[in-house]
Amino acid sequence: MFDPAVLGLWQHQRDAVDVARRYFASDSDGQSALVHHPTGAGKTGIMATIARLQAIEKPVLVVCPSAALVVQLERQFSAGFWNRIKAPEEWRITHTARLTISKIDQVLSSIGSANGAPFVVFATIQALQQIHASPSDYAKLVDVFGTVLFDEGHREPAPQWARAARGLRARAVLFSATPYRNDLKVFGVNQDYTSFLSFNDAIARGIIRPIVVDEADLPSDAPTFATRIIALRDALVESGRMHAFDKVIVRADEESQVDALFTAFSARLATRGEGVIAIHNNFQEEGAGDAWKFGEVPSNLSDRTELFLIHQHMLTEGIDDPACRMLALFTNFSNERQLVQQVGRLTRHPGPPGEIAAPAYVFGRTGDQVSAMWDRFLAYDGFCVENGGRPPLRDQSFVDRILAALPQVDYVDGQFRRRADLTDQSIADDIRVPRSAIIFETPDDFDLAHFADEVTAALDEEDRIEMAGGPLKDPSTRFHLSISLRQSPLLAETLFQTAAIEVTAYVHHGGRLFFYDTRGMWIDDLSGLGSRIGPSELGTLLPEKGKAITGVTLRNTDLGPLALRGRSFQAPSVARAGVFLGEQTHVVTRATGRPSDKIRRSLGFTSARVRQGEGPTATLEEFAKWCALVGAELDAAAPPAALFNRFATAIAPPANTLPRNILIDLDAYEGLFRDAAGQVPAFDLESACADIIERAGGPKNYHHAFDLAINGNSFVVWIRWDAAKQRYWLSSRELTTFHDAEKPKVTLLHRLNRQQPFRIILGASLIYAYGRFYAVNLQLGRPGGAASLVLGLLHAVPGLEAITSEKGLLSAPAATWPMGSLFGLIDGALAVGSTAPLFGATFEALVCDDLGNTEVADFIGADAGVTQRVVFIPAKWKDGVAGAGAKGLYDVSGQALKNLAYLKADGQELPGAKGRFDQPWRLSGGEVPRRRIGPGSVAFRTLFQNVRANPTASREVWLVLGGGILSKSAVEAAFAMPSPPSHSLQLFHLLLSLYAGCQSIGVDLKIYCAP
Repeated sequence: MFDPAVLGLWQHQRDAVDVARRYFASDSDGQSALVHHPTGAGKTGIMATIARLQAIEKPVLVVCPSAALVVQLERQFSAGFWNRIKAPEEWRITHTARLTISKIDQVLSSIGSANGAPFVVFATIQALQQIHASPSDYAKLVDVFGTVLFDEGHREPAPQWARAARGLRARAVLFSATPYRNDLKVFGVNQDYTSFLSFNDAIARGIIRPIVVDEADLPSDAPTFATRIIALRDALVESGRMHAFDKVIVRADEESQVDALFTAFSARLATRGEGVIAIHNNFQEEGAGDAWKFGEVPSNLSDRTELFLIHQHMLTEGIDDPACRMLALFTNFSNERQLVQQVGRLTRHPGPPGEIAAPAYVFGRTGDQVSAMWDRFLAYDGFCVENGGRPPLRDQSFVDRILAALPQVDYVDGQFRRRADLTDQSIADDIRVPRSAIIFETPDDFDLAHFADEVTAALDEEDRIEMAGGPLKDPSTRFHLSISLRQSPLLAETLFQTAAIEVTAYVHHGGRLFFYDTRGMWIDDLSGLGSRIGPSELGTLLPEKGKAITGVTLRNTDLGPLALRGRSFQAPSVARAGVFLGEQTHVVTRATGRPSDKIRRSLGFTSARVRQGEGPTATLEEFAKWCALVGAELDAAAPPAALFNRFATAIAPPANTLPRNILIDLDAYEGLFRDAAGQVPAFDLESACADIIERAGGPKNYHHAFDLAINGNSFVVWIRWDAAKQRYWLSSRELTTFHDAEKPKVTLLHRLNRQQPFRIILGASLIYAYGRFYAVNLQLGRPGGAASLVLGLLHAVPGLEAITSEKGLLSAPAATWPMGSLFGLIDGALAVGSTAPLFGATFEALVCDDLGNTEVADFIGADAGVTQRVVFIPAKWKDGVAGAGAKGLYDVSGQALKNLAYLKADGQELPGAKGRFDQPWRLSGGEVPRRRIGPGSVAFRTLFQNVRANPTASREVWLVLGGGILSKSAVEAAFAMPSPPSHSLQLFHLLLSLYAGCQSIGVDLKIYCAP
């Protein structure tokens, strides 16, 4: 009655069903069958037929990557596929259910109520993994199903799928159009039960569409790219090679690109009515007319009339719409499997089957090698045919052949050596590892055996084939010996792999796991494992009572454009080698020292790693004893070396990651980006420091924002903490319109998110910089503490708060700047014979250096008398009430830092034309002589250079701040608060950085501000 031969299946579908039936009748326990057919070749029909046949005996579980596919497959299994092939009514699967962790009991009850009738259950991979993570829930499903069908089984993370599938004790069939990872090894595919259909054979049989790949001169910016792609589609339609209703898939590489492309295509299609959709999991559904954004793939996508579909990864699989006939790659794929998956969305045959279909088109950018990538896939496809319809697998037998090529005995490194039997557990006695481990906390219910299983799966995921492993005599110590196959980096396209032995060893002792792996395998995400131990706990391994700290590596949390990012010190005793300014804003990332006369130890504070000695010299038993000794030291918790208290501490993400204030290092990007018109954008550096506030109406999962000004326009920039990625993400459509001048595909938003060039204040002692959190013990209110240094830089000048402009409004030549302007106040206070010497004695020579691309300061002063000095005077004014924040200071402090080189005793000459200071200062029709006091331009330059070179001369920077920038009393009040405002904390870091930069070359800093 249920004979597939009577169904209207294609021959290759019937062949695949026959392979599966032979597999089910075999004794191939623990191994899966494989159906490897191109996308569009009728895989759903094969699955539905196998499910119907197997469900007669026992329920069938169908697992796929997404909820959308669950809905699609359930609809096809129940009626859609059978209606299409006009199958007899009894083939329809009338009993189905969708499995989630909350519906396990409901599904089991439904199966029982079916009284043995064929039953098929559908679940996403995520649901199955979630159930597998709950042993009590998972146990309910064991032995319930007779068959598991895995759709799109090549997707990450395959090892977890495999564990969840094997535990059900059911036969599994893996379906994949692109099994190019080692997932087949994970599932233990039996190659005797593989159904293979080549891409070219499927085309020749009239099952799928052929593909034409072309490389074109595609622009790198979204607006002109959209124009070009629309024109290419129009040309294909006009020539009759595409239909007017055929759709275009546009692929980008990140959310900001999808957003920018959506804006560009929407603008260009606004009057044409052809419609555009953008899909990204961070979007919220919004739109109007013919342009819409979605957070997930619309269930009725094939019925929608929009012709341009933009995405990053959500249209790579599970889209079966024959109208999709063109692919445009704004950004190329990082690997060729992704390209094949994406092209699979174009191969759906429009019918009638059996006829050769007109081709679909793929357009890549010239130079992106898309054609070469596709040709390599076709070559692979052809080899599978030559290999008897079997994809080439790297499995245990492959490794065995490599090892068998070694001689039984050989003389190597001065020793006669016998070939190792890597599968013999006694190999553990021959293994040597370094005394090095990353240390994790473990909960009370930590299951070492379960953890060992997860390590085995993780090795499998990294394509490392485990040869031997298990516990030692002491079961708290375990090891895994594996073989990795590495492609030579010296070959760009051809294959040459080398085999390498890898060792994984770990010890569970005293509530901690000490873990070592030759490849640095990432295990933080394995279940049951706690976090890495913190820097304060690790620091006890270099205690205060020890001999000495002999080396430290530091990273600076200051992200000023000229700040040193890091420092390293080596000394017999770093603690005795002196201090440097700004230590409290540096974090120790690595320290080396001698806790005793016989031990030299290195600590990695960011990785929680301890290393002792050099090289792999310890047996596994010696490694275990060493871990126990280290654990005992951690338990003893001796006070860490006092040296560590001088620095900031890197910490794990806090429970509260709410950002309060942000400072973006925009200065580092000056001149590197272009706007849509190709012009260099003008960054408003005042807005680079901003308070972050809660706002509504943002993108999905974004609830906080700040304002950033570019080209005179204020943009809202959204910010959120991503716990999974452990970083802050910014979102702004406007920032995607600015592109890197040298890499146009890179937007300003992309660069900010990738490099994280910002410092975020979260609280009085907590900051985020360089993508990490740091605890900074500032104690700003403590007398004589860190704040007193910054407050000592501030000099209150009455009247600065009343200044109404920076330069005033001049429309004609004048002797000086208008009264009420900051320039006028500075010029008047420093004038010869001034009755209001607000800044002390005047200069022998004073010039105005404002305006022009050679400006080093607004004013430059020099004295060559008894008291010799050279002074740069950057001036800044902002409207408002003077306060205690960093807003308005970032650009002027950056200007001072950038020009410190001209104050070095051996520095370069002042920039600009030799006669620059003999020319007038001009702005908007106004004109003032640049030479304010003293000799002409050439003589001034000589005077400046002579004084600067004198080692006894004073070299200074004065920041003069007028209007609403800074008030000394407001700063004092803010610093005295138990929890200083976030903007005041940014101010502290900014001024301390500026002071440190000045002090590093012997320059004194003074900041004149409102009282």
